[in-house]
Amino acid sequence: MGHPALIAFVVAFVAGPLVVAGLLRLPATLAVLVALSLTVICAAALAVVLQGRSPLAALISFWFGWVVAVAMVGQALRRRLPGRTPRRLTLLGALMAAPLPWFGLATAQMMD
Repeated sequence: MGHPALIAFVVAFVAGPLVVAGLLRLPATLAVLVALSLTVICAAALAVVLQGRSPLAALISFWFGWVVAVAMVGQALRRRLPGRTPRRLTLLGALMAAPLPWFGLATAQMMD
């Protein structure tokens, strides 16, 4: 595993779940959901703008948008499913979903 792949691995499997866990600690209010959705939109728009200029920055922006979107879905589920068990399952599902882009990057690298 080369140096860039190792960095991507650490970001996907450590930083992503940590960001999701931090965002899921926020209260599950409508204001938080709106803020998260606006963050996802801004990250996606920034990635599109940066795509031609800086592919790495665009990739990081897409990744950040994905991580925030995962947290947003987790927050929405927490609003609809009250209770301790659904809260734990939401956290586990979101933590497992955060590193999913790694598998796409790894597959693309294997095909190269």
